[in-house]
Amino acid sequence: MSSKRTRIIAGAAVLGFMAATAPAALADGDAPRGGQSSDGRHDGENLAAIGLTPDGKRLVSFDTDRPERARDLGVVQGLVGDGRLVGIDHRPANGLLYGVGDKGGVYTIAGATATKVSQLSVALSGTAFDIDFNPVVDRLRIVSDAGQNLRHDVGAQGGTSTDGVLSYPAAPPATTPTTATGVTGAAYTNNDADPATATTLFDVDTVLDQVVIQSPANAGLLAATGKLGVDATGDAGFDIYSEVRRGSAVELFPYLVLQVGGRYGLYEVSLLTGRVTPEGTFPRDRQVSDIALVPGQL
Repeated sequence: MSSKRTRIIAGAAVLGFMAATAPAALADGDAPRGGQSSDGRHDGENLAAIGLTPDGKRLVSFDTDRPERARDLGVVQGLVGDGRLVGIDHRPANGLLYGVGDKGGVYTIAGATATKVSQLSVALSGTAFDIDFNPVVDRLRIVSDAGQNLRHDVGAQGGTSTDGVLSYPAAPPATTPTTATGVTGAAYTNNDADPATATTLFDVDTVLDQVVIQSPANAGLLAATGKLGVDATGDAGFDIYSEVRRGSAVELFPYLVLQVGGRYGLYEVSLLTGRVTPEGTFPRDRQVSDIALVPGQL
């Protein structure tokens, strides 16, 4: 178990990193306001989280300092036209837990009961997915291991936009970008209600075992920040908790769920180095492949 905490910094490190690695124009509000210090880690907080099992059919709850004590919330009920959930996340605008089904249904979730509120107008493509809300524009980002990059308005009249394919810059002598086939986790920073706050989208690539910045998010362009330091396989879950004071995010707590050696575990992750620190593994009968940190705890 780790007893480390992650401090948000005042933007200088992230701004410098972004200038060196990724385009500055951020099409859907993903500006690099703040970020995580690679060495600013100290005594940690215990956060409550909701987890989705690898089959997408059950939910569990757990504390980040004791993932081995995950508690079953039950089989997901109420799916309409979907066989399972492919991702979960809390929406900063209202604090509710949302899930996306394998056929594109969008649901709010209370306990293990799902209520359909929207439908993707673009079919999902891939075998592993993650979702996360952009707190600035209140849009749901959906990414997949097939390079799919969607943006959805969960409002009643909302629609789905197909954004640029997730891709890495061309490596000479190649002249065309390479489609990313390992992005299975995504998370935005700075989840608050401050209109002056911008956000940055981070992804995890479990084929290349690295953390990447997706910028501009709508273009799908990826720039690696660093290697995980473990050999991850398959699906991953990614979420970043934002501690909010006076309406603005002041500290970030990024967590990854990774499958390593055939077992899912919870990890803290350094956003700017990619390095992970293990928190523990999940019970064999309550494995977790996606994570949604409960808002409003700090």
